[in-house]
Amino acid sequence: MRITTTRIEENNLLYLRDHQRKFAFLSETLAQASVDVEDVLERIGQLQIAIPSWALGTGGTRFGRFPGGGEPGSLEQKMEDVAIINDLTRAADSISLHIPWDIPENPAQILQLASELGLRFDAVNSNTFQDQPGQRYSYKFGSLCHTDHDVRRQAVAHNLEVIHYGKMLGSDAITVWLSDGSNFPGQLDFRKALERTHQSLQDIYSGLPDDWKMYIEYKPYEPNFYSTVIQDWGTSFLLANKLGKSFYPRRSGTSPSQYQY
Repeated sequence: MRITTTRIEENNLLYLRDHQRKFAFLSETLAQASVDVEDVLERIGQLQIAIPSWALGTGGTRFGRFPGGGEPGSLEQKMEDVAIINDLTRAADSISLHIPWDIPENPAQILQLASELGLRFDAVNSNTFQDQPGQRYSYKFGSLCHTDHDVRRQAVAHNLEVIHYGKMLGSDAITVWLSDGSNFPGQLDFRKALERTHQSLQDIYSGLPDDWKMYIEYKPYEPNFYSTVIQDWGTSFLLANKLGKSFYPRRSGTSPSQYQY
């Protein structure tokens, strides 16, 4: 379902007079403070927010879902919902996919739909915080930081696969978030866990196309009770600097088939 421009304009007319009155007052207040109102409007007009595909449900978290009627059940339906958000706001012209939840089975058709809806694909997101059906090694005790090389290699392979799908859809970035951490004192060697995480991220970074970016997301506490490997902006910033192009050359053209597990 799409909302027509005419319907939106008709609805906006109901609130236009009140909006004009409030905007005139705000403009005068900003002008008195030497704020360029036209510059502010131009900046706001340029703002575009990528809608994460997993945020379109009715309730729950990535670890426990409580779906309700009417929420999207496919990638195509998620894209259609984002298009409605963009129709209403004109500030949400892109969608950020989560793999493997949103694997594009037919990339050409997905790209065609995106074009029809006026959408583009922002950063793609990997998932090493859940065990997937048929997965050989478990992430129960970590993924990119795991003490077992085979588990780390599996997690790296997944991220490279995510990049592969992103390239098909015209994305130019990957976001990596880890649930890696510990629940009890002594369960994890903090220094070695960070070193292993850095090396795993380096392996992923080396597989990025030359025009791609990697975003390293951090959360202070989720989901572990005692420690998180990438728990604050400082740790994320440190890893980003160590992965930077001036420190390590990137290798492009890597196929996910080279990292099978």
